[in-house]
Amino acid sequence: MMLWSMKRKMSGVGREVARAAMRWLAVLGLVGALAACVGSGLGHERDYFPGGSPYYSFGKSQSAENFANVKRAQTALGIYANERMWIDTKPGIAPARVAMIQYYFPFSVRWELKDGRQFLLENIDVRTIMREHFRDPKNDLVLPWQREGRPQSFGDMDPSLVYEIRDDVVRLKWLLMVNRTPVDQRILPSGATARWDVVREEYLVKEIPGKPVQGIDFEQEWELRPGINRGK
Repeated sequence: MMLWSMKRKMSGVGREVARAAMRWLAVLGLVGALAACVGSGLGHERDYFPGGSPYYSFGKSQSAENFANVKRAQTALGIYANERMWIDTKPGIAPARVAMIQYYFPFSVRWELKDGRQFLLENIDVRTIMREHFRDPKNDLVLPWQREGRPQSFGDMDPSLVYEIRDDVVRLKWLLMVNRTPVDQRILPSGATARWDVVREEYLVKEIPGKPVQGIDFEQEWELRPGINRGK
C-alpha cells in the first residue's frame, strides 16, 4: 500500500482539486504504517470494494452544514494494533488520507457538540459493516470507467470510503471522484495534462450512533496499550 500516486491519479486535475490533493498527501506520513498493515499477516480473505476495484482509499467528506453543531472532533486510524494517534478533523473533502488500500481496517472517532455532549466510537468494524452492506448486490456501485465499458485509465480514481459527523452519529459513505473529461482529452498535444472536469458522487452506507461519554481529553493525542485498535 502507498499514498495516492499523483502521476496516476491527480496530476492534471483542475487547480482546486490539485491543491486539495497536495493537502491530502500532507496530512500524515502513513506510507510506513500502510506497509506494516500489509505485512502484519492479517490472515483473512481479500475484502470486496465497490465495483470489484482492487483498491480503495480512506478519508473524510465532511460538510460544513453537518459539522455546524460540532465543537471539536478527532479521528484515529486503527492501522497499528497497539497505538493510536488522534488527529483533529474539520469540514473539508480529503478522500485519500490513505490510499491504494487492500483491506478494511477499523477507525475511531470522538467528538464534542457545542451543547457540551461528548461521543465516542472506538474501533468501528468496517469489515463487518461492508460485508453486510455488499451482501445485497443492489448496494454495489458501478465505477465511472465501468459505466463507459472500458478499463481504468489515467485520471480514473479508485473508490473512497469516507466518513463525516452529524450531531450524534458518524456517517460512513462511499465516494466516487468521477472524471468527466474523456480519456482521449486528458492529455494535451503538448504533453501536459488538461484541466479535468471532476465531480463527486456520495453513497451513504450507514449512520452509526455515537456512544455518550464524559471527560474526553482532546489534548491527549497519543495512546499506547496492547490491542487498543483491536478491542471492542
